[in-house]
Amino acid sequence: MENIKTILRQTTPILISVFIILFIIFKTSTVIWLLSSLKPLIYAFILAFLLDSVVRFFERKLKIRRNQGIFLACLLLVGIVVTLFYIIVPKLVENINAISSFFLDGNIDITVILADLKNKMNNEYINYTTDSVLAASESLKAQFNDILRNTALSLMNAMTNLGSKMITLITSFIINIYMLAEKDKLINWCKSFVYAYFCESRAKRTIYIFKKANTIFKSFLTGKIIDSSIVGLICAILFTIFKVPYAALMGTVIGLFNIIPYFGPIIGSVPVIIVSLFINPPKALAALIIILVVQQIDANFLDPRIVGKNVGVSPFWIITAVTLGGNLFGVIGMLFGVPVLVLIKTILEEHMEDVDGSVKP
Repeated sequence: MENIKTILRQTTPILISVFIILFIIFKTSTVIWLLSSLKPLIYAFILAFLLDSVVRFFERKLKIRRNQGIFLACLLLVGIVVTLFYIIVPKLVENINAISSFFLDGNIDITVILADLKNKMNNEYINYTTDSVLAASESLKAQFNDILRNTALSLMNAMTNLGSKMITLITSFIINIYMLAEKDKLINWCKSFVYAYFCESRAKRTIYIFKKANTIFKSFLTGKIIDSSIVGLICAILFTIFKVPYAALMGTVIGLFNIIPYFGPIIGSVPVIIVSLFINPPKALAALIIILVVQQIDANFLDPRIVGKNVGVSPFWIITAVTLGGNLFGVIGMLFGVPVLVLIKTILEEHMEDVDGSVKP
């Protein structure tokens, strides 16, 4: 009986891995369908993962039970969402509709736009750039016009699909509450599963790696979300003060992309500058200056204090992680590439220290 149990422990993980690999290779459409069906659970897990830090904060600071902490954390989340929907979301919808109408209802002609920009700015560098673009082939201009139209259509589709996703989000929120309430039971079940199918030393190592991953991912993502929210809010306020077009939407764009290390601020600034350039060219320079100043404040004061030492790797490794993650998995890979790299680096360094210590006399 013990031999059978040992065989099961050794073969079950291998069989599951082989099945998953074959399933992905030969049934890609089925995998997509499965992931789509599991969206409420996936969203609920992400939400519970992030809210758990808030729950534990309430438990420690207010000396209350976990259920009370869950209630306060969810109440806080609902309050933030309601505030966003009543104050910020209507402005965002208005901005998106205005931008979409500008590109879709109007006659988009890059030649007319650049000629108008040239007349308004009257700058030798702007003139040189616009002349170079105007000298481009008609096919290139047509491609640029198509890009503008497709961008506007994407914005409209995103707003249209938001309502259809509300049921999924509400379901995920409810599941998240149960996940938070049964956190200890779920963790104990996972530990029992690991000990059932792995030897004791390997099971301990596996659980240790998951604990490390939990700490690294939670601290990094929570810190980045807080930091990026502050950056987006500051940008939105400054954009409003200096009358940059669609300030609320542009500040939101900057905040969202700021979550991605290094490349995020650059990527986020591009649509802000382009939109400002088309709507009100002089404000494009104001937007660029605001972004540069806020990013300097973030890099030197906000990010080091909020995200802190959670990254713990040099800029070279961060850029490598973001680039590799982006190439493999797109925006999601750019976001999660850094904590994955930090986890791998931490585990390898600890292993090398153990090996180095074991060989020393």
